[in-house]
Amino acid sequence: MGAETTDLKDFNLRPMKCECNFLSKSDGSAILSQGPTVALVSVNGPLDIKMTSQSIEKATLEVLFSSKSGKPSVEDRYKEHVIRQTCETAILGSLYPRSGITVTIQELEDYGGFLACCINCTCLALLNAGLAMRHTFAAVSCAIDEHGNIQLDPAPAQLDTARANMTFVFDSREKSLVTGFTDGSFSESAYNEALERCRAASQLVFDFYKDIVSKYSYVIG
Repeated sequence: MGAETTDLKDFNLRPMKCECNFLSKSDGSAILSQGPTVALVSVNGPLDIKMTSQSIEKATLEVLFSSKSGKPSVEDRYKEHVIRQTCETAILGSLYPRSGITVTIQELEDYGGFLACCINCTCLALLNAGLAMRHTFAAVSCAIDEHGNIQLDPAPAQLDTARANMTFVFDSREKSLVTGFTDGSFSESAYNEALERCRAASQLVFDFYKDIVSKYSYVIG
C-alpha cells in the first residue's frame, strides 16, 4: 500500500506517515515516522515454538529491539519490556495457546519521541498482521520545561533542556492509561495536566490508525 500522512499541528504533534506491508517476509509490518523519528516493526505469528516455551493458556510473546548501532544495551532491554507489557494488554493471547508471536523493532532514526513512535508502529504492525486484539493502543510523549510548560511530542532540543520527560499509552476504548513512563522531576499537578493533554492528543493517533486501516482495506478490496 502507499504511504499515508496526517497533519497533527493542532496538538503540536509532528506529522505522522506510515506504510504497511513494508517487509514481504513477515506476517505484518509497518514503518512509521513521527516527524524525523522513524521506526520499523515486523510481526510474525502465531508460530509453532518449542514445548518448553509454550503456554497452554495463551500465546508466548517475544519482543526484540535492535538499535541503529546494532549494539544491545540496558536501555534496549527496557524498550522491549515496555512494548511487551503494552502488547500483552491488547493482544487476545488466549486465542493462540501453545504458539508464539514475535515482534521485532528496528530503530531507523531517533529525533525525539522514539519510544512513542515504536509503540505506535507496533500497534500498526499488529493490525497489519491481523491478530485479534482487545483494543488498539496509542502512545504520546511530552516534556516539561524549567518553567513548567508542557510540550507534546518534543524535539531533541526540547528534550535536552526539559526537567521531565513522559510517555503515556492509552487504549482505544475508554482512553484508559495502559502504561506510563516518566523521567525527571515534576509536581502532581504538572503530571495530571500532561496526562490529560496526552490523552486528548491520543485521539488523533487513533484517527490516524483508522485512516491507515481503511486505506489498506480499500487497496486490497
